[in-house]
Amino acid sequence: MSTIKVAYLGPPGTYSHQFDNVEDYKVEYFPQPSIASCFKAIDNNECDYSLVPFENSSNGQVVLSYDLFRDWYINKEKLLALSGGENTQDIKTPDFSVIGEQFVSINHNFITFSSDLTKINKIYSHPQVWSQCNMFLNQHELDNSIKIQKIDTSSTSKAVEIVAKLRDDPVEREQVAAIASATASKIHNVPIQSTSIEDIKGNTTRFLVLGRTDLPKTGNDKTTKERISLLCFVIKKNDDFGSLCDILEVFKKYDLNLQTITTRPSVISPWRYVFFVEVWESEKLKDALNSLDDLVLDYNVIGSFPRNQRFFDMIKK
Repeated sequence: MSTIKVAYLGPPGTYSHQFDNVEDYKVEYFPQPSIASCFKAIDNNECDYSLVPFENSSNGQVVLSYDLFRDWYINKEKLLALSGGENTQDIKTPDFSVIGEQFVSINHNFITFSSDLTKINKIYSHPQVWSQCNMFLNQHELDNSIKIQKIDTSSTSKAVEIVAKLRDDPVEREQVAAIASATASKIHNVPIQSTSIEDIKGNTTRFLVLGRTDLPKTGNDKTTKERISLLCFVIKKNDDFGSLCDILEVFKKYDLNLQTITTRPSVISPWRYVFFVEVWESEKLKDALNSLDDLVLDYNVIGSFPRNQRFFDMIKK
């Protein structure tokens, strides 16, 4: 059986600790301390693929990932050189790209050793979790006439690890809980007391897969024939009236449908932005990109990849 090395945002037990379409392969997981480390792991050839969280269906974009894509694909030195008309031949873009996407359901669980949930007044979890479990947390406070102390942790799995260390403390273990995945509960051997406590059912995080080669095909393949490309660009004449509209008109001219458009601050000057767009692919995409040359300071195709079937399943609901 072939082996695939996959880097992900660790520690073990986080929602990143999953990888689709590999039932015919052995997967070696390499937890990383940060999203930036996921980029470095693939760049340093420490893995075959790297998973990067990109957006959540209820919380929106993972801005840190967008900023890292900006820094890797349109860096400050390149922008400054282009704006000054200098040679950019020595400035290289990465040899890896986005080659796939995966959708992971975010099912939060109330994890604790406590035999009496009414005594719990301290909960550990990642900061993003609090807004996703408001109804459960508010109801817990209301039912028990208490105020919960919410303690931020670096990951949901780390939250369960903290609770696990209290298993031999008869007092403290009755008062603390974590909110995390079922995988984290299993890894750290702390029981789940309530399942699926998130406010919005169907809450899902979309991950992008970084790599140099296509994902392996298996009997459990979830990809479709539809493809999408992730691009980034910086407007050349940033202050000209209608400059962004001129760029969007190019996509319209070539009958290209934009799925998303997002901006992040550039690194060349204040109030100048990097635009990220996802566009459905067609045979006209190459001609459209050629037409952008006079309108943008720089652009890069970060990746082209097949749409995951989960995308179509979710929009039908």
